[in-house]
Parts: sequence; C-alpha cells; structure tokens
Amino acid sequence: MAVNSLQYICIWVAVCRNAVICRPHTHSQIVGEIMEIFKNAEPLECYTGTLRAQVEKNAADYFDELVKRSGVNVAENAATVKKYNAAAAKAEEAGRKLSSVKSTRTFLLIIGIMCLIAALVQLIIYFAAGISLGLLIGGLCCLAVGVVIMIIIFTVIKKQQARRQQHYDKTVAVAEKLKGEGYAQVAPLNALFTWGATRELIKKAMPELVLEQNLSLDRLELLMNKYGYQPCSSDPESSTIFLLSGTVGGNPFLFERRLRHRIVPHIYTGTLTIHWTTYSRDSHGNMRTHHHSQVLQATIEKPAPEYTYQTRLYYGNEAAPNLHFMRTAKYSHMHDEDELEKIVKKGGKKLAAKTRRAAAQGGSFTELANTEFEVLFGATDRDNEVEYRLMFTPLAQTNMVDLLTSDDGYGDDFDFIKNGMLNCIISAHSQSWQPDSDPARYRSYDVAAARNAFITYNSEYFKSMYFDLAPLLSIPLYRMEKPDEYIYGGNYVSNYALGEAEVLANKLGDMQFAPQGAKTQSLLKASLSHRDGSADRIVVAAYAYDTVNMVDYVPVFGGDGNMHSVPVPWIQYNPISCASEMEVCTVGCSRDGFEELSARSDYASFVRRFSASGASAYADGLVAFPVNQGNFGSADGEELARICGVRASAARFTAAAATIAAVEEAANMADEADRKAAKSASEELRKMQLQRIRRRTRRRPARQRITPERIPQSENKKVDCSRSAK
Repeated sequence: MAVNSLQYICIWVAVCRNAVICRPHTHSQIVGEIMEIFKNAEPLECYTGTLRAQVEKNAADYFDELVKRSGVNVAENAATVKKYNAAAAKAEEAGRKLSSVKSTRTFLLIIGIMCLIAALVQLIIYFAAGISLGLLIGGLCCLAVGVVIMIIIFTVIKKQQARRQQHYDKTVAVAEKLKGEGYAQVAPLNALFTWGATRELIKKAMPELVLEQNLSLDRLELLMNKYGYQPCSSDPESSTIFLLSGTVGGNPFLFERRLRHRIVPHIYTGTLTIHWTTYSRDSHGNMRTHHHSQVLQATIEKPAPEYTYQTRLYYGNEAAPNLHFMRTAKYSHMHDEDELEKIVKKGGKKLAAKTRRAAAQGGSFTELANTEFEVLFGATDRDNEVEYRLMFTPLAQTNMVDLLTSDDGYGDDFDFIKNGMLNCIISAHSQSWQPDSDPARYRSYDVAAARNAFITYNSEYFKSMYFDLAPLLSIPLYRMEKPDEYIYGGNYVSNYALGEAEVLANKLGDMQFAPQGAKTQSLLKASLSHRDGSADRIVVAAYAYDTVNMVDYVPVFGGDGNMHSVPVPWIQYNPISCASEMEVCTVGCSRDGFEELSARSDYASFVRRFSASGASAYADGLVAFPVNQGNFGSADGEELARICGVRASAARFTAAAATIAAVEEAANMADEADRKAAKSASEELRKMQLQRIRRRTRRRPARQRITPERIPQSENKKVDCSRSAK
C-alpha cells in the first residue's frame, strides 16, 4: 500500500521535531532518517528476512568461539558421545530384558501362591468333612503345581534374573563411565557459559534494543510520572516475579511477570448411595422382591483462591497522547484465506452499521477505509479518531495486518491496550517465555547437543521478545517519536525499586516468609522499612490461607420417594498473614560472579549472622537475604560491600555521564546538494512503495471496501491499562 501524503507529513513532522529537540539536522539527514524508518518499518519482513538468520548466526558464532576458547576437542567428544549412545542403547535393551524376567517372576509367584492357597483350602475341606475324593486329588494337584512353580522361581528364574541384573549393571556402568568422560571433555566449555550471553546476542543483532541490568528508580519514575505506569507494588492482589527494563529506539519499555491472586467460585461434588426394596407379584401370583440402588449427587459452590501468572510488556511513547483503546487477540492467523474473507466481509457490515449509528447519535466512531485492518485489529472502542488515524497510517495498517495473519511469528495472539502514552501488550506466547537465561539448560556432555540447545534457546528468547515489541514497531510514528528530555527528581526514599525487592523475595521462595499454618501458596508484597546506608530494609508481607475441611448436607430427592441428605465435603479457606524482613543491597557483579561469591566462606558467614537459614537470592545485580536475627546497620552494609568487592559510593549510586557532542554537518554543504538528496530519496521511496504494492497484491487479494472517511471531534475516554482480556 502506498504511503499517502498525510503519513509522509506526519513522519516528516516527527523527525523534524526530534531533530530540533535532540540534535542539529540538515535536510538530507532528515530525509535519510525517514528512509531508514521506512526501510525497517516492516517488523515481520525484517525478522524473516534478516533478524532470524542473524540471531541464529550470532548464536552459532558465539558458541563456536566459546568452543575455540575452551580448547575442547570436538571430534574426540563426538566419538565419545557415539560410544555412549551405543552403550546407552545396550543398557536400555538390558533393562528391558531385566524387566521382562522380573515380570515373569511376579506372574509365576502369583500363580504359585494361588495354587498353594487352593490346595490348602481343598485339603482342609476334605479332611474336615471327608465328603469327596475329588477334593483330595484336586488339592494334591494344586499343591504339586504350586511347589513346582516355587522351585522354578527360586532356581531357574532367580539365576536368570541375577545374570540379567549383573549384565544390566555392567552396561549401565559402561554407559555412565562414557558419559562421565564426555562431561570431563566438555567441562571447560560448560564453565564458559554465562547468564549474560543472551543479552550480548540481542545487543549484537538489534542495537536499538537496549536491555538494562535492573529497573532503576529513575526509569521507574519516568514510567510512572510521565507515562502513567502503575507498578505491581501498588496492586495488593499481585506480586512481581520478573522484571526486564530497557529502551527500543530511545523509548522505554518494561517486561513484567506477575503472580496474580483472586477469589473464584469452586464447585464441590458429593455422592450418596441409597438402597431400597420393592415387592411385586408375577403372573402366577407369586411375590417377588426387587432390590434397588441409586447414587445421588449434589454440588455446592464455595469461594477458593486462584493463583495465575501473567507476563506483560509496557511501552511508553509520546505519540497520540490522547488516544485510548483496547483490542483483544482474535487468532486470525489460524484461519485460511477463505475464512478470513468471510470474517472481513461480515465484520465490514457491522462496522458500517456502527458508523451509521455513531453519525445518527452524534458519536465519534468513523470506519477506516481499510476494512480488513478494522475488522482484524478491532480497536472499535477508540476515543480519538484524529490521533487514531495519525497513529495507524496506511503503512501501519498494512504492517499490522501482515503481523496478524502471518505464521512466521506468533500471529494474532496479543491484546493491545493503549492508555494515553502508555501501551500494554499481553500475548499468549509470552506466558510460556523463559526469561531467566540459565546456562544450565545448555550444559551437556555432548558438544553438538549443547550447540543445538544454545542456538534454539537464544533464538526462541529473541523471537518471543521481538514479537511482543512487533505490534509497536509496526507503527512508524512510534519509531519516529523520541521522548522529550525528562528531569528526574533524584531524591528517592529508597535505594532500589520495590518491584526488584519483590522479585528477590519470590526468588528466596515463599516458604522463607510463609505464615505458620499456611496450606496454600503465599503472595509476597514488599514495602520499604528504611534505608541502611547503601542497602534497603524491606518488609515482606506474606498472604496465604489456612484450610479447614468442612461438610455440607444437601437434600436430594431419591428414587425411593424420600429426601436424602447428601454429604458434600468442601474446603474452607481462612486468610492468614505475617510480616518478615529482608535486606536488599547491590553486589556489583553478574549472576556468574554471585555464584562464585556465594560459595565463599566469608560471604556465607556474613549472611548467617542475620539469616538463620543462610539463604540469599540474586536478581539483576542485587542480592537479598532474610533478616531474622542480629541487627543489620550501615557498617554491615559497608562490610558486605568489601566482601563483594564493591565500593560504598558505587553501591549507593549509579552514575551515567554521557556528553553527546552534536555537531552539525559541514557549513559548506550546499542547499543544492540537500535538494538533490531529497529528490533522490523521494524517488527511492516511491519505488519501494510500488514494490510493496506489487508484493502485497501477489500475496493476498484486496479486501478493502472504500468508504468516505470523516474525522469528527474526539471524545476523550480513559481505558484502564490494567484490564486484561485473558
């Protein structure tokens, strides 16, 4: 679809605005920036054409470099793995044979015992009553068979089982020895895997995507005060499990995983079996007795707690600041072309009717010309038509439709909530995203298997993250909009964000803070007690439930004509809570450095002075440990800093001194050169859009229904960004 003049003007204005705010630009630089945005304005094609292969190549190169640094002999390891696989196959076969003889032994043992029992019963009856010689013969036969079976079990079967057990143990020992050799060969490589490898690969593949070590107080203040983000710490029904902050194209984002708690109705079922007798006469006048039974069932509904996890992406952008809407996942990519045609046609009729109703009632809704986008994206609750059209230009609409209908990513599996300058993406694929980057998942005895696991995990990590950002990157206006300079308060009551404290509390585990008698999972909430120099004293409130087994009796009418009280057991959940304390401080090292630190005796002794369990947890450059004995003070914080090798000043503050010298292009650059560059860029842009029209025409028949567009005065309506369509 060609870029219309409105779209070009909007992006031109955005670039010029950012040029004035951020740095001096010449005309040719602005045109060049526009061309760069259009060049990368198709997130789906950018991923399939470049990024996917680039991430896989970077991961493969990174792994190969680690192999080279480790000095592992790949050929020797491959030979060892081949031997191990053969030995493991033999061990598996030996195991099957051993299981077979054990099953045979068990079967014969059961038959033998049954024969002996039958012989005993028959002989007892015979000698007690002496009524039948057949009982004696039968008893003696059963006795003979039972004795023979027992002899076979404890001679032939026992020897065979012993031989097969010995053979199995031998083959397992051989396989384990070869596996140990494989681990020994790959040990230098396994030692080089780090927690930060994934971030390095992402930075190399997509430099504009900047990942931060943790959620700083400055970043949190920016998201809250400027964009309207509400942290999990303000939600009493949620606890923060994971945080990942950063910027993309200069605009801030935050991945957040929450443990969510709510009370839901739970159905309990009980049963009661009743019996009764009826009498009747047959055709001959004889009395007949009939015995009946019936299982009565009853259900009741009682409240019960439910715990779920949800991952969200928050993204701040100043574009379209007065626009609010919410769209939910429709899984359009699961339909074929014919089904999509029908969906769009049916949805187009509803949109036309909605437009007519809005016009008649003085509403603000006006249908876009691109019916396919309107139906598939479905943000019909928007409250600002002007900003909606500025945001979703024809290029943005085309990008979004491609994203929703493609199988190359995850398709239409995301909710998109815009609340002014704050955007929220909740996707189905992110709920199973594994963001911890634990190197244990690729440590192996097999170099080839480790290589495959390394490439697969990092590729999937980037794919999941990228396609959460893709709906936002599909909007050229978002990519052009750079944030205005923000003046931070800087006078914070704590050293670290409470969200990071909750992450650390959950990493320590709810059992560290659970109330006494808790029978359910605990929801952990963090609040600041006070600052201990460069550390924070955090109060961790744990909310859980004790349970009591209850029984309700529900009257149910039975087939016998009577009412019966059916017992229905259910569980009563009684809320309980308690408060504990923990200390949070920086360690100034990576996760790998912390693992080395935690193995040192001086660190372990320090933690045990304050924590009876000696437990500590690390996340995002911070460490936490429960404080249930002793008195942690500023001096202790300085001692911990010395143990960790962190200077006290560095432990308290993070300084980012960046002096950007924005120098204008040479003054002698002629205006004529700018004019020629602009003309050349415009021609290139025109060619690119024509090529795109041809590609799109070949890919899918047009599904647009042209309607006259009216842009009425907007009616502002707020959308709660915490709403979830899940």
